[in-house]
Amino acid sequence: EEERAVESALGVNVPTREEMTEIEPSSRLYEEDGALLMTATVICNAASERPESTAVSFLLSGHRLVTVRYADPQPFRLFALQAERHPSLCPTGEATFAALMDTIVDRLADILEMVVADVDALSIEIFAASRAGGTAGQRQTQRRDLQAVLARVGRNGDLTSKARESLASIGRLVAFSRRAIRPEHSPADVPARLETVAQDIASLSDYASFLANKITFLLDATLGMINIEQNATIKIFSVVAVVFLPPTLIASIYGMNFAFMPELEWRFGYPFALGLMIASAILPYLFFKRRGWL
Repeated sequence: EEERAVESALGVNVPTREEMTEIEPSSRLYEEDGALLMTATVICNAASERPESTAVSFLLSGHRLVTVRYADPQPFRLFALQAERHPSLCPTGEATFAALMDTIVDRLADILEMVVADVDALSIEIFAASRAGGTAGQRQTQRRDLQAVLARVGRNGDLTSKARESLASIGRLVAFSRRAIRPEHSPADVPARLETVAQDIASLSDYASFLANKITFLLDATLGMINIEQNATIKIFSVVAVVFLPPTLIASIYGMNFAFMPELEWRFGYPFALGLMIASAILPYLFFKRRGWL
């Protein structure tokens, strides 16, 4: 009923949910019967554990603006509060559209700032863990911490990817609206505000690309630290195997069933074999210890 009422009031077809998810620009940005229909991707639930991207359509017709959305991103709630306090923000649909675009881009900037703060904290944690020594229990705790760090790096990478996608789609939308909105049919400040939004989008896109590269570096560093921890564990098993290899060899020799083995009849043969096995285990251990492999 709401959709039919809007279509009757504006004289245009409101895009369906399936049409809003189309990715080709011709289905997202077009003009129909004098009305502009534009769809962009906006992030919602950015502060939660599962941020999402949702399609939002903007319909500009006869100085009226309609948004079509199946989620409630934070910029829309913030803009509604601002519009209640400052009704002058919404003299026409074009002015409302420009102000709403500004609010959405501001929110994307806040999201990138949130990611940057967490990435800086992650960088300190990762390289602090690489310098930490401690007992076996402490190293086990560090390994668990690195696994948690890996999950945080992945979440920040996903959020940055969604922000870049949103910036790209909003950038196309703003560029289309700047060409389509006629200056004589909108307030004088609308073109200037849209140009400012476009400049902000370009700057944030460059910053998001830099941030994505930094997250990739931290991902590689975290995986490298995990590999170092795993290699250290494997190295310990390898050293233990080498330490016990000579005693095993000696025990195997004296376990053979030959008829003539002089040591078997010797009174001190058993202590001699034990001492030889102990010595053959200690010597490799001391060698590895001296070389710093333990």
